[in-house]
Order: sequence, then C-alpha cells, then structure tokens
Amino acid sequence: MRIGIYGGSFNPVHNGHIHLAETAVTEFGLDRLYLLPSKRSPHRSMAEYAPDEDRLEMLRLASSHNDRLFVSDYEIKSDRVSYTIYTVEYFRQQFPADELFLLVGSDMLLSFDTWFRFEDILAAVTLCVVSREQGDIPELKRKADELRKFGDILISEAAPTVISSTEVRKKIAKNKDFSCYLDENVVQYIRSKGLYSVRGEGKLQYNPDDKKKYLKAHLSAKRYAHSLNVAAECRKLAEKYGEDPDKAYFAGLIHDICKELPDDEQKALVLESGYTVCREELDTRSLWHGIAGAYFAKKEFGVEDIDILNSIRFHTVGRAGMSRLEEIVYMGDLISAERDYKDVDKMRKLAYADLNAAMREAFAFSMKSVIKKGGVIPICTAEGYNFYTRLTRAEKK
Repeated sequence: MRIGIYGGSFNPVHNGHIHLAETAVTEFGLDRLYLLPSKRSPHRSMAEYAPDEDRLEMLRLASSHNDRLFVSDYEIKSDRVSYTIYTVEYFRQQFPADELFLLVGSDMLLSFDTWFRFEDILAAVTLCVVSREQGDIPELKRKADELRKFGDILISEAAPTVISSTEVRKKIAKNKDFSCYLDENVVQYIRSKGLYSVRGEGKLQYNPDDKKKYLKAHLSAKRYAHSLNVAAECRKLAEKYGEDPDKAYFAGLIHDICKELPDDEQKALVLESGYTVCREELDTRSLWHGIAGAYFAKKEFGVEDIDILNSIRFHTVGRAGMSRLEEIVYMGDLISAERDYKDVDKMRKLAYADLNAAMREAFAFSMKSVIKKGGVIPICTAEGYNFYTRLTRAEKK
C-alpha cells in the first residue's frame, strides 16, 4: 500500500487542510493518509489552542466522509518531542512493507533542509508537496531540485484553498461568522464546546436602554413584558453557566423584536436576509420572526455579533450544536417568568441543573407541540433533538 502521513496543529482543522489532504490522496495515489495533530505546547492558552482530544475529534468529524483519511493520535500521545523523523520511524515500524509518503505544505518545503535529520526523512519517505499559496510552484520546483539528491520529491500543481487557522480563531473569538471555512460538523462541535472563545478580554458593552424604548413603542404590553422576562432569565442562566450576563440580557431582550410585525413585512425580511431557511420555516408564519429579527437587528441596530444574531435566528426552532448563548436564549424564552404550561417548573429546575439535558427536553417539548397542532417539524429542530440526545447519552457513559 501507499501510506501517507500529514501532520500539523489542526487548530482547528479547516477546509484548506481537508482540500490539501484529498488533493494528495488523488494526485499521489495514496491508499491511506494519516492525519496527526501535534501535541499542544504547555505555554499556549486554551483560547489559542484547543485541547488535544478536541482537535482529534474535530479531525475525525472533518475527515469522516472520506474512507482514505485516517486520524492518528501518535504525536499527541508520544512522550518525547514530536520531531518528524520519529513519526516517520513509527510509521515505518507499523507498515514495514509499504511505501511511505510525507505530505507537507509549500511553506514547509522551503525550510525543509533546516528540519531535524531531514536527510534521514528523505531517505525513508517520498516527500509530497501541495501548494498553499497562489503562484508558488516555480519556487517549489527550484527548492525540490536542491533536495532531490537526498530523496524523492513530488509536487502537486493543484490550485490551493487559502485559509488560515489563525484567522479562523480570531473570527471565533470576535464572534464573527466562521462557518464557511470549516466542515459543518466541526462548526457545531466548536460551538457546543465553546472552543477558542475569549472570556473577559475586550468585553463588549451592551446598552439595552434605547432598545427598551423601541420595544415598548413597537410591541404590545404583553409581548414587551415577555421580552423583559426572557432577558432577566437569560441573565440568570448566563451567570449560572459562565456566559456574559449583559450580552445574554441584550440577546434575550430583543429576541422577539419582529414578533408583531405584519406578516408581509416579516416575510420580506426573511427573504431579504440571505439566511439558509428550510422549507418548514418558510411555510410556517410563526417561525418567521426569529429569522426576520436576526436580520433586523443587524440591519437596523448594527448588531454584528454572530452569537447574538444566531441566538435570535434560532430561538424558535433551535439546531444541532448551538452555542452556549444560543442555548441560553432558547431556554430563557421557554422558561420565562410568565410561562405557565404543564411541567414548566420541572423544565426550569432542569435548566439550572443540567443545560444539555434541558435542551433535549426542550426540543422534545417543541416537537410534541408541533405534532399536536398538526404541523411539520423543521429539519433543524429534529437535528437539534438528535444532537442533544446523543450528547446526554455520551455524558452518562
């Protein structure tokens, strides 16, 4: 077999990494390609570097669709410095009769002759280089010619997908949208785990006073009271679960901002928003206000925080892998002070005891209500129920 090795921090693994891996499998005819996340440096902060097990799991999620991609924990579990030669020697022991290929990005080739025991690496593997920047092929070929006296080097000329893990982490930390750079399962995992978020640094300020004036003028007294109750509940849940209380209060306060707009205005905002909307949402009038409200908050109030916008967007239907703030607004809306449905007190108690378990019950409650009314369950709601069911089962194990 032709066995490939591809190491890196994968912090987090993004579409560029997977593109590079799949390009290598195709271009170099690999039967297997092992992706190896490196061990986290002890001086790295948790906001900068995700835990080893989380990076492994994100790699598994991102590569699960390709049966030639495998994830190895060798470097993470190794007790010594992760020099590449040690990894090569390990795989040579595992696959003594197979061809080994070491995959590197173009930036690594240019400094390859500074690596520890690089001559031994080239004697043991075929070095495979995939471009990471536009227009760097001529420089790569020149460097490869210099190094070929030590071993075989192959260069792929496939067009690169240029993405930076550093920039992705910055977007996450600043609550900017990062979903287009990562596999959707990795996005959900990051949100559910709260990875790469920065707590207490550059804390955003939310002034709800002017929004209260707007809400009081545009909502009925009953809806305005509900909004205040949800905001208060969100603040308490945020304090319980380590989120920013002011931010949670603000998101809860404006979650229903478009609830009482005329139907045609709500529908127009939904269509103008550009959000991906499933058929069930588009066909159900009572679900429009979440989508419309997120877009309205962005367009009219200048809200750019993606976490707040998503909290408004999904407070009616939910979804798999919600962020902690999304969960708080979803639950805050369900258990606010004026709610009086059967078993609401049990739901309130569970929300403050185990938020993941409460989310599962909340999705079940929502789906039962839809079925009772003869409606159709939105796909994102069903996915949310399945997600939190699996999550709570895993926690029990």
